[in-house]
Amino acid sequence: MPHNFSEFNFSFALAQQAKSELQKEHEEFMERISKITDSEKFFVNGFPVLKNIIQLSPKKSDLKKLSKALDRLGDLVETFQEIDDKISVINTVQEHSNWFAWTFGDFSKEIEQDLDKFLSSPE
Repeated sequence: MPHNFSEFNFSFALAQQAKSELQKEHEEFMERISKITDSEKFFVNGFPVLKNIIQLSPKKSDLKKLSKALDRLGDLVETFQEIDDKISVINTVQEHSNWFAWTFGDFSKEIEQDLDKFLSSPE
């Protein structure tokens, strides 16, 4: 049963002790959080994304929502990138068709046909 306090004795010594314990716990959690946010394993293109998210002081629910969104984005971004890569190839072919043809074209049949024509043509 909860007690309804109308009076209590305040102890500065107990408050200081509680503060010391809380500060120690605070430092331990800060170290654990920093190990995650400072880890280059979680950087995106060299950018410390998690460190910056933590600076926004998100709630647990915010981080859980972000986690779900990132999981969904992972699949979408992968497929998007594949399509984007293909569009880039098509754009290159359209914009630089001569370069593309000379770089990747197989002209061995044309060379053989031209040689055959040249050698079989009357002088």
